[in-house]
Amino acid sequence: MDRNATEKGRVQMSSMDNTPAERFLQALYATTGEAASQNGKGWSARCPAHDDHNPSLSIAAGDDGRVLLRCHAGCTVDAICKSVGLHVSDLMPPKPVKSASKPKRRIVATYDYRDEQGTLLFQVVRYDPKDFRQRRPKPDGGWTWSVTGVRVVPYRLLELVGEPTAVVVIAEGEKDVDNLAGIGVLATCNAGGAGKWTAEHAQYLRGRHVVILADNDEAGRRHAQQVAQSLQGIAASVRIVELPGLPAKGDVSDWIAAGGTKDQLRELADATSNWSPATPGTQPWPKIVSFDELDLPQFPTDVLPGVLRNWVMAESHATQTPPDLAGLLTLAVCSATIARRVVVEPRSGWREPVNLFVAVLLEPGNRKSAVFADAMKPLRELEAELIEATRPAVAREQSDRRQDEARLRKLEKLAAEKDNADARHDAENLAADLAEQTERVLPRLMVDDATAEKLGMMLAEQGGRIASMSPEGGVFDLMAGLYSKSGIPQFGVYLMGHSGDDLITDRVSRKSVRVERPALTCAYAMQPAVIEGLAENASFRGRGLLARFLYATPQSWIGRRQVAPTPVSDATREAYRQAVRKLAEAEGEFVLELAADAAALLRDWEAEIEGMLGDGGQMEIMRDWGAKLAGATLRVAATLHCVVHGPNGQIDLPTIEATIRIGRYLIPHAELVLAMMQAKEDSGDDDARYVLRWIERHNRREFTKRDAQQHGKRRFPKADDIDAALDELVRRGFIRLRPAEAAGPGRPPSPIYEVNPAVFDGHEPEKRYQNSQNPAVGVVTANSENSENTFEPRDPDSSPGGDGWGEV
Repeated sequence: MDRNATEKGRVQMSSMDNTPAERFLQALYATTGEAASQNGKGWSARCPAHDDHNPSLSIAAGDDGRVLLRCHAGCTVDAICKSVGLHVSDLMPPKPVKSASKPKRRIVATYDYRDEQGTLLFQVVRYDPKDFRQRRPKPDGGWTWSVTGVRVVPYRLLELVGEPTAVVVIAEGEKDVDNLAGIGVLATCNAGGAGKWTAEHAQYLRGRHVVILADNDEAGRRHAQQVAQSLQGIAASVRIVELPGLPAKGDVSDWIAAGGTKDQLRELADATSNWSPATPGTQPWPKIVSFDELDLPQFPTDVLPGVLRNWVMAESHATQTPPDLAGLLTLAVCSATIARRVVVEPRSGWREPVNLFVAVLLEPGNRKSAVFADAMKPLRELEAELIEATRPAVAREQSDRRQDEARLRKLEKLAAEKDNADARHDAENLAADLAEQTERVLPRLMVDDATAEKLGMMLAEQGGRIASMSPEGGVFDLMAGLYSKSGIPQFGVYLMGHSGDDLITDRVSRKSVRVERPALTCAYAMQPAVIEGLAENASFRGRGLLARFLYATPQSWIGRRQVAPTPVSDATREAYRQAVRKLAEAEGEFVLELAADAAALLRDWEAEIEGMLGDGGQMEIMRDWGAKLAGATLRVAATLHCVVHGPNGQIDLPTIEATIRIGRYLIPHAELVLAMMQAKEDSGDDDARYVLRWIERHNRREFTKRDAQQHGKRRFPKADDIDAALDELVRRGFIRLRPAEAAGPGRPPSPIYEVNPAVFDGHEPEKRYQNSQNPAVGVVTANSENSENTFEPRDPDSSPGGDGWGEV
């Protein structure tokens, strides 16, 4: 190696960070006296472990920072390290400090919601760490963790009925209401916190004088405005009181803890003007909920077994990608290793396979391929080892078969041409032997893009199971039959491979394919455009294929990604690798059952799902997908169980609880993806966008319903046809309906809408949790911290007799 190269290498090394690659290059230089030559992103050098005359050692840095060494003469990594005075461990990046384990959740309070007679309707349960769930009592004892179909009532309704003339204070949460009762104030709230107050709650306050206490944050002020609007024309009077001295995000409980009393609260209410709808231009506008920015729930990594959770979180950080991507992919990988060997039997007559279909949608540039490769790596390594281990035996058996087939052809020719009885007898026996033999092929665990016909053949060759896994969406073109001669969608192998129904395929030009209990696992990371492109192919939805997938549509981290994040540690990567290998080592077939309490919770979950599938339910528009959610829950539960316990024992209650949380996460993601499939030019969102474009083009600061309908008369032939689009713009905060003024006799004027100034000034879209279980509300506005009080002076005679505050 020439001197210039040595000097150049020395300069390169001096400019490097203190990384494992730098340590190795410096040790190599100290041993040989020659610096490695840079070659692209790596280096080449003479190997110190043998008498190397031409550079045969390749050196590179892996994605996680480890040093990758390869001697093309065959020297081992250990030998190379010893030659320069290092250990193999010196090639690895430092291990990160392990974080403390998450505390176990426990119930700290329960709040009973009762009807007018005191009968318990449902209960809100508060946990530590802070979380809330709702449950209703079963007739025969115990609880059902679903309140679907349960009557909506305000908290402490019995007290409201018992004090019909007292002022009612509305707080944001049950704890606040109980603390108000503690100082003698009649109070109530709705279940679920801010944003969950409905018109049904408002009906219980008809004719009452109401004081609303806003929490000291944006959500609290918005909630107060929502409640006030719902009481317009129902309550005798409404006032919104902002408590003095509250810390950021403080509430009435903080105020009471600081010494607040009933008398002080009454004085504050008396000093507050009655709330009334704002005059045009004075009511604060809400932030706009953009059509493009959605904030769906993030994958609940905390419910995963430790070995998977650690890898998912580390991979998410190292690649600066949402944890949803690694989370769903690792579930698919683990399920692929136990597919067909494990089934779940939650009760007699129901056996559920465990293979999963998952799809993660992210725009280009989100490093999907990198995460996909890391997630699949243990499976690919295992497949490569199986291929190498069986290659000689498979080659011998294939050669023997080809020779037998060649002999058979000769015997058949001899028997036919010479009428040789011995040849005919030998040919018949050999043909029978060949028919009984299984054609040996190299073992495969996964395939990238393959036609449906090829997948069926591979399922037959590989003992009934295979995984179709790809970081792109091209497989959907294959499903659609884009490259088949007939152009007909090829869904059969996917449908049968998911359900485990026997796959029987007859072909004119090829051998028939017969597979008992096929188990196909699918995992794809693709662009949303792939799904959007299927909108015109009704067979995808109609045949039920897309209803079998578990979807994630996480928010991209692009623009907020950390530069040079900590790579995944060797220990974390190896633990994940070993977990996958351990699952793959299971031999035989296993049937997992559920513990009694786990089975009871599953039944409750099934009942809740059934309610969500009904008219007006959360999954009404995606019943095909929702009908498979209970089965998907079992598949994920079996996978999580096997990661921890192997294919033994019963699936316990915590595992079912964890899986139900994953199920709740999946619902809004599936809702969004399947909505892409239903996208049409005349959809509600498109109609709303059409009206919004008209507003922007013509700079309409306000307009009448008639103006908008007449402009788009071809799109909205009847006056009522535009209502859905206007309602959607109201819901998103783009426009609001101006309160109607008193009019004389005759035809009422067309409704007038005001336009949010942010439409023209440029707005920051507010992220939202798109989940249809959140009750829909009308215009939700919030007081700005700097807004002026626009309430009219109240009538001093409007209060009920006495102080009106009653006693609780």
